[in-house]
Amino acid sequence: MTSIQLDKSSKYDWTEHVYSIVRNNSGRVTGKQLEREIGSKYEVRYAIARLTKEGRIRRIRGFGVDRVEFFYQVTDVHTLEP
Repeated sequence: MTSIQLDKSSKYDWTEHVYSIVRNNSGRVTGKQLEREIGSKYEVRYAIARLTKEGRIRRIRGFGVDRVEFFYQVTDVHTLEP
């Protein structure tokens, strides 16, 4: 079984691509929508984990069409300044 190895530049590109999608969709997008747009759930999950760890996006629990879903919203870094 082979695994795909991504170099650091491509991981950075995926992370920035996911961030731009979240930012352009008014800060509210689900993981499933991101997976449909990008095409690979592994890159999306890595990017979401990285962005939430960095504090650039946050996960919000909300009501979806037929169940509870998690939405991703861009955090405003400028409000955190003293």
